[in-house]
Amino acid sequence: MTRQRGFCLCVAFLFLAGWSTAQNKPANGPLGVHQTSSNLPKVIRASVPFYPELARQTRIQGTVTLRVSTDGKLVSDVGAGSGHPILVRAATENVKTWEFKPHPPTSFELTFRYKLFILECDSECNCDRGERGEKESVLLHMPTEVDLSAPTLLTCDPAVEIRRKK
Repeated sequence: MTRQRGFCLCVAFLFLAGWSTAQNKPANGPLGVHQTSSNLPKVIRASVPFYPELARQTRIQGTVTLRVSTDGKLVSDVGAGSGHPILVRAATENVKTWEFKPHPPTSFELTFRYKLFILECDSECNCDRGERGEKESVLLHMPTEVDLSAPTLLTCDPAVEIRRKK
């Protein structure tokens, strides 16, 4: 429970920290027209995205591109450009929760980057973040980019280590 609370606080901080700078990133608009920060919609509410559990279990990572259309307040359509189907589904479900400050209907491209890292564990299943000190995170550069990183799921069995020593 404490780990989950810490993760939620970390995500909330990253969400707020990345929100203002991310709102000003340019993106390609309809028909490849370059959109500037002044004509990209401003996200005012969104669910926090999570790394799909099945993707973590099967060590799936990669980039997902989506084509997002808005009706002036909500997402009206999401088209998958590329990416693994499990990651595309998770990204699409998250984007459908986004609400925007009222704006003229528009379309823009969105990139989700999913990255896994491996925890290092000792023979007693005590795991740490490894030499790089990586930790689970979500970084939002809304409305054009979302970066997620999570540890791969490991099964740690100290009995295996004991058997190896014999």
